[in-house]
Amino acid sequence: MVEASGGGCGPAIAVDPPTEPPQQQQQQQPAAASVWSVVGGLVAFSMAGVLVRVHLTRLFTYDGAPIYALVWAQMAGCFVMGVATRTKDIVSRWSPALHTGITTGLCGSVTTFSSWQLLVFQQFFNTGGSRHSHFRNFLGGASVLVSTMECAVGALRLGQMVGDELCAVHSAYAHRAAAPRVEAAGGRKWRPADVVLAASGVAAIVAASVVAGVAGGTRSVSIALLFGWVGTLARWRLALLNARSGSWLRGKGPSQLTVGLPLGTFIANVAGSAVLAVVYVLLTGAVVRPSAASCNVLAALADGFCGCLTTVSTFAVELTEMPARKSALYMALSVVAAQAFFLPIAGIYFKTAAVDYPTC
Repeated sequence: MVEASGGGCGPAIAVDPPTEPPQQQQQQQPAAASVWSVVGGLVAFSMAGVLVRVHLTRLFTYDGAPIYALVWAQMAGCFVMGVATRTKDIVSRWSPALHTGITTGLCGSVTTFSSWQLLVFQQFFNTGGSRHSHFRNFLGGASVLVSTMECAVGALRLGQMVGDELCAVHSAYAHRAAAPRVEAAGGRKWRPADVVLAASGVAAIVAASVVAGVAGGTRSVSIALLFGWVGTLARWRLALLNARSGSWLRGKGPSQLTVGLPLGTFIANVAGSAVLAVVYVLLTGAVVRPSAASCNVLAALADGFCGCLTTVSTFAVELTEMPARKSALYMALSVVAAQAFFLPIAGIYFKTAAVDYPTC
């Protein structure tokens, strides 16, 4: 038996040494338990994230609200992400899939890049019809853009501070307990937490399907839950591209600023924003007169699939871990690319289309 470091959050963990030769260890496929627990955890936590975002937005939407409601969901998700990044070693003792579920599933679904960019677009284009100049439109869009990013990063930093304190408390008392035994990498046994996570994913899908079929008043939210985990799983797989970041722009010029940018997160955020631009046009009735059923599905696509495919929490973590110049470039590329879809797709229809019938 050897000792593996806990990474600054707790005592060392007792790990049984693997029995396979090193060559076989490297070629060994991930355990089935790990795959199903990760997927199940992502599904369950993703649905929880959608519920948190939708209800926080509704809670803080009222006449005279001092700030747009979505920012509270962005801050909540980034705060939890900050705590999770500092307590990864503690949480992973139960199951590595649990940490993935909290960060990628919950935090990534509570926060949303696409809806943030939609708010920026609405301010730039003055979709509310306020009587002021184009310069004020620009100021409105810039205010939403900057304030959201500042609140998100601030909440992330606060969460990291809380996480550091939790680690300190854990380290102070953990020496009294025996080091937990965990299975070496490549093992195929199910942990209790893995079973719970895998089962919770199946149960969440079944529950959301039943509610969507019988509860008419909450149908759009229930359908959003069913669409949301698809976006979360897509973002999780796209994150694999982050390991190869930089190759997509390497060699295009002498600057090294673009090397190492997280391509997977970039694609997820921009693609989700493009889909939301199309959904927004359909919601306004500029293309076809929407029905009650189509309104539910479109709202579910916006809140569920687009909201979960895109993320601000991971985006904020990446920005804070980059050098200043590269961080500024990454943010600028992400925002400009997202708005490059909103402006031609939603902007043209908003400026040219006129409807005289009820819309969503």
